[in-house]
Amino acid sequence: MDPLGLLLEVVALAAYPGGVFLAVMAWLTYRGAGMERSTSLDARGLAAIAIAAVAAAMAPLPGTPAASLPPPGGATANLVAAVLLIVVSGALVAPQPWSRRRLVLVVFGGTALVLLGLVATSFSSTDISGAAGRANAAARILAVIAVLLALPAVVKPQEASGSVAARATVVAATLEVMLAILIPPAQQWPFAPVWVVGLVATVVVYALLLRLIRTATRREHPSLFMVAWLCAIAASVTAVIAARP
Repeated sequence: MDPLGLLLEVVALAAYPGGVFLAVMAWLTYRGAGMERSTSLDARGLAAIAIAAVAAAMAPLPGTPAASLPPPGGATANLVAAVLLIVVSGALVAPQPWSRRRLVLVVFGGTALVLLGLVATSFSSTDISGAAGRANAAARILAVIAVLLALPAVVKPQEASGSVAARATVVAATLEVMLAILIPPAQQWPFAPVWVVGLVATVVVYALLLRLIRTATRREHPSLFMVAWLCAIAASVTAVIAARP
């Protein structure tokens, strides 16, 4: 990679959309959700933060430095790779043991996201977010809703286990990766900052909702599980329908 490309990658990882920006999102998540402090940052927590930062750096948010890299339009941000990184970081901070419901949500949520590749005929986050058509938009929205509903039940960020910094960072990185596929690609001034402000506001609102449903997520309430599961199935079916010629 040329020196400029390497510099842009470093900026994307260390400042925006990873690094500093992710740290701000994690702090907003921690404060808004009222997460409990627990153990100090250990090796698992550090690994989770590092992996989550790489995943966030892959999110094609407006103004990301990666958009300036070749090929034209920016380097390919692979949604499947970002999701796999999120799953690994989430597994590092999630409490043990894993219930059957949590495993089901991971499998069905991941399947819905993978099937979004059918909508855009590729796994590029930019191609997926730019796919035209109402069915395509519906598939993306349903998939994001399924993941965001499943996230607190799977990761359980408000449990007093592991590092709170790691838990908040994983949640914030997941939000960045998921919400990025709802933002139309190639946003320019003055609309790009508006989308970023909207992303920050959404993170705050989501964190407050986590505070409100704290009890339901800790108990893995059946109604929360069913809604997330049904949304994942609906997203998968809609993506398959949208991909039909």
